[in-house]
Amino acid sequence: MMREIAHDTVRETFDTPIRGQYDTIVCGGGVAGVAAAVAAAREGARVLLIEKSVVLGGLATNGLISWYEPICTGTGKKLMTGMAEELLRLSIAYGPDTLPPEWKELPEEAAGKARCASHFSPALFAMALDRWVMEAGVEILLDTWVVQALGEEGEIQGVVVENKTGRSAYLAKTVIDTTGDADLFFRRGLPCVNGQNYLSYVAYVTDQKQLQKAVESGNLLMARRWVNPGSNLWGNGHPEGYPEMSYVTAEEVTKFVLDGRARLFEIIAGEDRLARDVTVLPAMAQVRKTRRIQGRYTLTEADCGKHFSDSIGVAVDFYNRGRLYELPAGILFHDDCPNLFTAGRTVSADGWAWDVTRVIPTAVASGQAAGIMAALRVKQGVEADEAGLKIIQETLASRGVRIHLD
Repeated sequence: MMREIAHDTVRETFDTPIRGQYDTIVCGGGVAGVAAAVAAAREGARVLLIEKSVVLGGLATNGLISWYEPICTGTGKKLMTGMAEELLRLSIAYGPDTLPPEWKELPEEAAGKARCASHFSPALFAMALDRWVMEAGVEILLDTWVVQALGEEGEIQGVVVENKTGRSAYLAKTVIDTTGDADLFFRRGLPCVNGQNYLSYVAYVTDQKQLQKAVESGNLLMARRWVNPGSNLWGNGHPEGYPEMSYVTAEEVTKFVLDGRARLFEIIAGEDRLARDVTVLPAMAQVRKTRRIQGRYTLTEADCGKHFSDSIGVAVDFYNRGRLYELPAGILFHDDCPNLFTAGRTVSADGWAWDVTRVIPTAVASGQAAGIMAALRVKQGVEADEAGLKIIQETLASRGVRIHLD
């Protein structure tokens, strides 16, 4: 390795060993990433899943946002199927839940106003995801950071990573960016859009009152409560004068975490130290919208209820009952790099539609679609054109995915 140190830069020249070649590499092991990896593997692709932490699940596990948003319409009908339903089942399969009784078997319809949604145990969901991903034949690399996208123009050729082994390269025919920040799209120079976020910090607290609730209910989920010393979704609780930021730099992320944790400590430190405990702190920044791609199509709130001929799934508005969306394939990629896909909170969506697409069930749905699109591109040469999209839709439907609203 050669290294030249100048006034304000370091120029490095070195050879990076290639440690593997895959059909599909998925960068980021949140719920969108695990769905993409398993979906691609189930279509016969050789898949590598790379995760920067040591726990799969992203914000749902490491981030303690252990609330599976609704997969129903809000008017008594189940809408989201495929992996969105499969991972709801998995999230509560081995631990306590709060799924309403009328939705326990996940029927097609249920009476009453309750939504088909549930709290779950982050730890048990994470362990279940380990097994689920490995049973699909996906190879996993934990504690590994993706630091570079390979290929100058056109198609991406793989990624460079850094971990305990050192610096390594992995080649791939397709890549899926589920980093949560569109890192690969950004580093490829593809158009991206930054979001703005309130300060939010959620931790789990257990106290004597919560323990009594758990005993009385027989449900251990009642033993914990969420404490958020920052803002809710609407900005209520955001510190006055505190800047809204994108949190796409190390300095911004550090500030977000340290300030949120300090505010939590201010609340908790004055309480009776024997009567409560902070049982879990989040292991990642709980940011809603950092950076997303500018894809072939950008979904907006105006698209609510709209039919898309290239739809690859459906989504529900978790807050507004009866407001439903189709998800066009064009939100998953940019035409300048056709073998690079994204899923989760980085799809091409704006305004309230960005909120609709970033939550767990829709992130899983877009992940499943991205994984299938990547695998079909490798295995059958399927492009995201009119003919190819028909094959993609047929494959998704065969995997239990609802493609259109009607």
